[in-house]
Amino acid sequence: MTLRSSTFNILLLSTDSEIQSHYKDLFGEQAITVGREGPSLQKDLAKRDYDAVIIESKLAAAADLSKLLTGIDPSRTLLLVGSRTVLKRTAAVLQASKASKAEAPQSNGKGQALCLDSYLEHKVGDFVKGMRNGSGKNLHPMLIAAVERPLILLTLRETKGNQIQAAELLGLNRNTLRKKILDLDIPVKRARAS
Repeated sequence: MTLRSSTFNILLLSTDSEIQSHYKDLFGEQAITVGREGPSLQKDLAKRDYDAVIIESKLAAAADLSKLLTGIDPSRTLLLVGSRTVLKRTAAVLQASKASKAEAPQSNGKGQALCLDSYLEHKVGDFVKGMRNGSGKNLHPMLIAAVERPLILLTLRETKGNQIQAAELLGLNRNTLRKKILDLDIPVKRARAS
């Protein structure tokens, strides 16, 4: 999954091929310019505005780094300087962030937040497609059980284990809730009032 954008440009200063491939995979080959040390670096910065400059700290001596910083406008360009480990972790965090955003859309494309119905429609749609491709059957009871168990667990947690309050909140009879707790093998612990 890449974060490609025709206007996103990153200058990457690292000799580590693993770091280079992480960032190219994440942002796309066209978005990454692998820079060279020395005078050509200043030329790279002068001929192109970069959205981010990522530097492996081993490569950047303090004097070279201060020269480099004079060519970067911090109000328009993100500057990341760190060890190989830091750069790898940053790439992993960006990948994880992108993956979690892709899993759960935060808006409907019109800048409006999604409601529960829209979110469930998206997630259930993915589930149904996956099950259809895998020749799944009996989706309704399977999906209801998958949604019902966490709903009851969260409701019990919210009511501190009080089944009467949980049943009322869920709109169920207390005996029906008790049966569902047993059927779904939900652990019940009542929090003591202090």
